[in-house]
Amino acid sequence: MIGISVGFASGLLGVGGGSILVPTLFLLMNGNGVDSAIALKVSLGTSLAIIFPTAIFSSYNHYRNSKFDIKLGIILGCFGLIGGLFGGLTAVNSDFEILRYILGTVFVIMALNMFFKSGKTSNGKIINEDLNLNLKKLVYLNVLGLGVGFSSGLFSLGGGIFFVPILTLIFGFKMIEAIRTSTIFISITAIGGLIPYLLSNVGINNVPFLIGYVNILYLLIIIIFSIPITYFGAKLAYKIDEKLLKRILSLLLIYLALKLIGII
Repeated sequence: MIGISVGFASGLLGVGGGSILVPTLFLLMNGNGVDSAIALKVSLGTSLAIIFPTAIFSSYNHYRNSKFDIKLGIILGCFGLIGGLFGGLTAVNSDFEILRYILGTVFVIMALNMFFKSGKTSNGKIINEDLNLNLKKLVYLNVLGLGVGFSSGLFSLGGGIFFVPILTLIFGFKMIEAIRTSTIFISITAIGGLIPYLLSNVGINNVPFLIGYVNILYLLIIIIFSIPITYFGAKLAYKIDEKLLKRILSLLLIYLALKLIGII
């Protein structure tokens, strides 16, 4: 069920699925007696490892459906990779208590904004995917890539949960443009966030199948289901009304915010 949910979310909404993976993996390991601090970091590292291949197949399925220009997603993803590397390094050595409350608040603001503005669809004139951008907008987008990449590595959420709302609300992307650009972005960004988790010398003896903070067994089991399901999510994204897609994403943001803050 975890793999199916992650694959569907990736294809449909252009998000990595970390919002599903991190709390689920944490509860699973913590319930099996793994120390909370270790369970959290293994959940974060394993989440990024799952997001990487899932997002690649999601972007492939979107490309097969629409043959969109992938250059912008690659450029932003390269900046996101750098940000993700620093975010992952910070995460491996940080306490998340303050950060998770900040992130939860930001998610609520973004979700409410997107939900109540969901009826206003972009005319596609502000910005497109063809790199027809002036220097100022390109600089802004690359700074965005760094920032979202850092957040992605820090919270192991893939980055799409930040990226898609920002592209639609601030830069004027149509929802489907933001989703398919996001799949390219998060497939590259996840690499940067994943590296510190893989290279960490954790010295944990009571948790099997670990490479760094990545649980290889969970990784293999989940991607077996998540990768094929991206096909159906990507197909459905082209058939659902933009207004509905925005409202689905805004509800996911609110759920994640409440989860982070500890209300649910």
